[in-house]
Amino acid sequence: MRLPRNLILSALVAAAPATFAGGTFDGLWCGQGLLNDFSLKLKQLGAQQVEGTLMRRDRVRTLEGSISGNTLRTQATKYGSLVLEATGGELKIMGGDGPLALARGNAFKRASGGACTAG
Repeated sequence: MRLPRNLILSALVAAAPATFAGGTFDGLWCGQGLLNDFSLKLKQLGAQQVEGTLMRRDRVRTLEGSISGNTLRTQATKYGSLVLEATGGELKIMGGDGPLALARGNAFKRASGGACTAG
């Protein structure tokens, strides 16, 4: 029995790990521009889940999210939710709701070391 090509391709896409040109979502991401006081530390849990922390100075907010391709959607908290799109070494805020969504258009850049540096 021969399976239809589109069925095979759909299965391969669904089974593929959530990666993009910059790798996985794992790691430390540093806020750029207006977000330069923020950092985002993510841990990818399998192909479609992520957990992490959004930090600003001494404030830490935990988050969880789901991955679809190069898009990360965080679950809503009392501070809102985010939709982040990964392109290269950046996570760009594409939308969301609540106060967090006001940062639409800004981005986090993958840290080159173990910490974010002001600059």
